[in-house]
Amino acid sequence: MEIKHSNWFAAGTEVQQALLSLSDGAFRLYFYLCLNASRRTGRISVSYADLAHTLERSRRSISSHFAELRHRGICVIQPAVNQHHSTEIEIADEFWAYTKANTDGQTSKGGEYFIRIKSFLAARSCVQCTFAVADQKFAGELLASEVTLDQIERAIALGCCRRYISLLNGTANDPIFSLLYFRDVIEEVGDPELPAGYWSYIMPELEHLERKWHAKQILVADADIASAGRPKSKETR
Repeated sequence: MEIKHSNWFAAGTEVQQALLSLSDGAFRLYFYLCLNASRRTGRISVSYADLAHTLERSRRSISSHFAELRHRGICVIQPAVNQHHSTEIEIADEFWAYTKANTDGQTSKGGEYFIRIKSFLAARSCVQCTFAVADQKFAGELLASEVTLDQIERAIALGCCRRYISLLNGTANDPIFSLLYFRDVIEEVGDPELPAGYWSYIMPELEHLERKWHAKQILVADADIASAGRPKSKETR
């Protein structure tokens, strides 16, 4: 049996795992990324607008599907710096059928360490970190100091909880833009006197706060749309 095209994709257990864990829309987006990403790196550069057009979905739907992919640890996403640039996406090793080439010259340990940190950041909607040079340097310092990934993940969760509370209370308006934001929290989380049960509370609370913030964002967006559709009063015409 011959393959019709030479650019076929090896859909194995990685794809089946995604199929069983994702909603229909998110899986469709994931599989589109698989078909078009570089086989050597699992990476693709694309804009939300282009994806929305190609997949015949709204940009809000594409954003929601990407949030699901981040949450499931399927993709590491580096947001575009503005609407004129593409978003950089890398499919995680566990959901990529090919062995990735080492394109950045890092050791396998260091590369995996950086990828995991990026995935922790990308999983949270209140974080828009492009993992710039300063972030890479800080991550390298954490690796050299043997700070565990568990400690970093917990610090990011705790820091994001605090940012969501500020966003919901109106005392903050901006997302988190840098891994450096978590520097003090990483040190705080390293305190051995913190009770182990604390994290069984923090992680569900993070999900709860994130859902509340998403709901607030939708209400604000709907209000803006409704306001834009109202006819102007005589005084403002």
